[in-house]
Amino acid sequence: MVRKKTTAKKTVKKSTKKQIKKITAKKPVAVKKVITKKPVIQKDEEQLVLQTVRGMRDILPGDQAYWQQVRKVFEKRSIEYGFSRIDTPIIEFENIFTRPIGTGTDIVDKEMYSFRTKGGDNVALRPEMTASIARSYIQHGMMILPKPIKLFSMGPAYRYDRPQEGRYREFYQAEFDIFGEEDPILDAQIMQIAYRVLKDLGIKNIQFSVNSIGTVESRQEYLKLLKVYFRSKKNKLPSRYKEMISTNPLRIFDAKDDKCIQVCAGAPQSIDHLDKESREHFKNLLEYLDELDLPYTIDPQLVRGLDYYTRTVFEVYANDEFGKKRSLGGGGRFDGLIELFGGEPTPAIGFAFGVDRLIMEMKRVKAKKYQAPQPRVFLAQLGELAKKKSLQLFADIEQSGILVAESFGRGALQKQLRHANKLGVELTLIIGQQEALDDTVIVKNMLTGTQETVARDKAIAFVRKNLKASAKLVKKK
Repeated sequence: MVRKKTTAKKTVKKSTKKQIKKITAKKPVAVKKVITKKPVIQKDEEQLVLQTVRGMRDILPGDQAYWQQVRKVFEKRSIEYGFSRIDTPIIEFENIFTRPIGTGTDIVDKEMYSFRTKGGDNVALRPEMTASIARSYIQHGMMILPKPIKLFSMGPAYRYDRPQEGRYREFYQAEFDIFGEEDPILDAQIMQIAYRVLKDLGIKNIQFSVNSIGTVESRQEYLKLLKVYFRSKKNKLPSRYKEMISTNPLRIFDAKDDKCIQVCAGAPQSIDHLDKESREHFKNLLEYLDELDLPYTIDPQLVRGLDYYTRTVFEVYANDEFGKKRSLGGGGRFDGLIELFGGEPTPAIGFAFGVDRLIMEMKRVKAKKYQAPQPRVFLAQLGELAKKKSLQLFADIEQSGILVAESFGRGALQKQLRHANKLGVELTLIIGQQEALDDTVIVKNMLTGTQETVARDKAIAFVRKNLKASAKLVKKK
């Protein structure tokens, strides 16, 4: 019996070993690889370009002081001279611009941002502001208002032009327009406003170029003479200007090409072919300019590049130390524009500044820029409960008319006090955990170094009293 048991055990062991050997002899099971699919990028997906479109730019915080100074001066002068603010859309129906500016011009043919809306309207980004203002004048029945009607506007305009120094595809204009009066005294006043604005901005060596191109009717004979002259000089003109001889020879005067300038120097002058009324109008304008002592020269080749101009045209420059002219703006009469749009005959005069160029010139001459009011009080806090209390105290101080600064994001009191010193405040209000519980405020005088704890509900009155005392102290010094 014992032998049989022993044999059985051995048999079991032997059988178990065979099974283990058989299992280990099997080939390892192949593990299927999990293939993660890469995200499919559509071929037509555009790359994200983190920069402005060519010809556009950001106006960064560092430049805003110049822009604020310009806005401040424009607002002051427009109010003083009786101009009312008007703002028009940057998008208008396309023919609002093509009709008055004129086909065959670079603005209409090459530079205007035109497109069709989803509703099928042909529209454009405004390339200038006068046509939009004229449209608004008619649409809103301004012709019934007492004359003259003075309007001021400021905003962006768009031209697909070649970007260069002081010239962008998105640029800003500030425009002054007067409707309903043809007396040349208003032409002189418009130029006086331009002069005053430039002086206020600290721009020096200002010079006006002025001319008269007569009325649309009186220009016809002059245009015939121009065509004859330019045809005789056709071989000396670049090809693109040869086409203008038959369409609008006045545009050749706007050319900056040296060959064109040489040819134009010998061309007939518009002031020699004015009708009697235009000649008298121009003579009176010059007398007004002399009376105002405005610096000007007569430029017989100045025509401006837009079809709607009549009689007076002018540009304003700043001359640098090397004698180079830096164009800042210009304008003229557009006596037929309202009538061209279907309104009643309305004489008008206006001009526009290129704001970007003004700011560039301000930087060049290191002109004064806007100085924001400086806070006289700083509010510091320490701890969560103090932060909660400080929010309402800050609002109460601000509503009382006291300019106050804070630094809610800075935790350490030392950092906040350093910030207060940097700002040059006179008083620092401190709320810590204990002050928050006691409903009190520590008022530290930054000039004397003294500090005092006052009740929260008396803090503003206490601050006012101390600010008055410090103001008297500064005056004595």
